[in-house]
Amino acid sequence: MEHRTKGFTLIELLVALAILLILLTMAVPAFTRSTQTTRADTEIADLKRALNVARLEAIDRGSTTRVRPTAGGDVWSGELAIYDGTGALANVLRVVPAMSNGATLALTSGVAAIDFNSLGGLSSPSSEVVISYGRGVQSRTLTVCLNGRILLGGRCG
Repeated sequence: MEHRTKGFTLIELLVALAILLILLTMAVPAFTRSTQTTRADTEIADLKRALNVARLEAIDRGSTTRVRPTAGGDVWSGELAIYDGTGALANVLRVVPAMSNGATLALTSGVAAIDFNSLGGLSSPSSEVVISYGRGVQSRTLTVCLNGRILLGGRCG
């Protein structure tokens, strides 16, 4: 009488495990890149949204609004604040959370604040502002045009 065993042999299990490990080693770097890309896209979109909020507040209020780092200076990757004016008595309208660890923002040289006038255009600085985002190998560019338009990856023209 012939007796058949049901199940897998040790060799079959080892081959299946080896194939699974090979697939995982190919998938993990792609997943990591995808996660980094998504995080970069989200952070630059949040910054663009904050700038648009400041611009729309300026139009709605009929007065200047300002976006600048909460701590002052030029650390734009930290917490940002949107103010309803440019003077010492300006009220904070909104606080934008800091970028994640490892993210950097570099603005056009000498820009300490971005001011939108009552028409939604830039009142300060007097030229377009280029914001460069970097996080690892991910980089993005955001441009604030003189007319107030905010472009992702584009140039004012």
